[in-house]
Amino acid sequence: MLKGVLAAFGIMLGLALIPLVNLAGIPFGPFIGAYFGIRFAREQPGTYAAKGVRFGALLALLALLASSAAVAALMVMVGLSQRMTILAWIGVLVFTMYSGSMGALGAMYALLKKGR
Repeated sequence: MLKGVLAAFGIMLGLALIPLVNLAGIPFGPFIGAYFGIRFAREQPGTYAAKGVRFGALLALLALLASSAAVAALMVMVGLSQRMTILAWIGVLVFTMYSGSMGALGAMYALLKKGR
């Protein structure tokens, strides 16, 4: 499943980096990434909902690690004020929750469509 999560995260980053595509790629990136990334995951026992939630949780963990590292580096390099630091960590929390929930939905949709 880790291979699928890394593929989904790569698709998310790829959609965010392409000019003009990033307007739609950033909000729908976790869903699209999970939709295609779940195909790289091995077949596992359980319902489609349980598989989707596991996939979304792993994607959220990866997003949390990446965004936390980015905010920590920004704090060290720029020296953010207290207000900006709080806002940055709130952004990390929102990004993590959004990535996890949309990733879970994308994985569940792909699993339902495939019928496994």
